[in-house]
Amino acid sequence: MPLMEIPIALVLIAVIAWLTNARLPVSSQAKQIVNVVLGLMVVGMFLWLVNTYVPMAGSIRGLLNIVVVVACCFWVLQAFGLWSEIVRIWHNLTTRGMRSERV
Repeated sequence: MPLMEIPIALVLIAVIAWLTNARLPVSSQAKQIVNVVLGLMVVGMFLWLVNTYVPMAGSIRGLLNIVVVVACCFWVLQAFGLWSEIVRIWHNLTTRGMRSERV
């Protein structure tokens, strides 16, 4: 994708997001899914721009990619309401061993 097409793609994503959220009569669940997909597209395009056009060491680039992917995973889990369930499951797994040691 040439550099001149990127602003056009970002404007197109912004217009789709605005239409979905403000003008189209869709359910809140559909809006949530569209917002997550559009957000991931924007994050992916910015990450691609940074990886392509910002000179940096390969190790820093790899670390940046890992941090962005992990942050996006947390964001998607929170957007769909799954993060609190994962925290609850983790808490149950980590405290179960402590309860058996106390008995």
